[in-house]
Amino acid sequence: MAGIEPDAPEGSPLTYLHGVAMRADSAVPDDLDVVRADAGTWAVFRSSGPFPEALQSMMAATATDWFPSNPWRLRPGPSILRYLELTGSHATCEYWLPIEAA
Repeated sequence: MAGIEPDAPEGSPLTYLHGVAMRADSAVPDDLDVVRADAGTWAVFRSSGPFPEALQSMMAATATDWFPSNPWRLRPGPSILRYLELTGSHATCEYWLPIEAA
């Protein structure tokens, strides 16, 4: 998901893209979008279980449990959802969030 400011209000529109990681000096075809993921600190959360319920619960917990109890806040940048396994109604995913010290 790209173009989201850290303090965007709930219900803000999202841009959802499928992508691949590439080197900064790689040639990119003109008909594809480029979203930079700058170096920095990332919080990575993993979920595994019934899809989409396990993923939705994990994403909600980052906002209600993890951020309030840790000295971090979101920084500008894309959030990344990485599917490691998706078979029928089961998925294992990683949710990457760009963070900085609060």
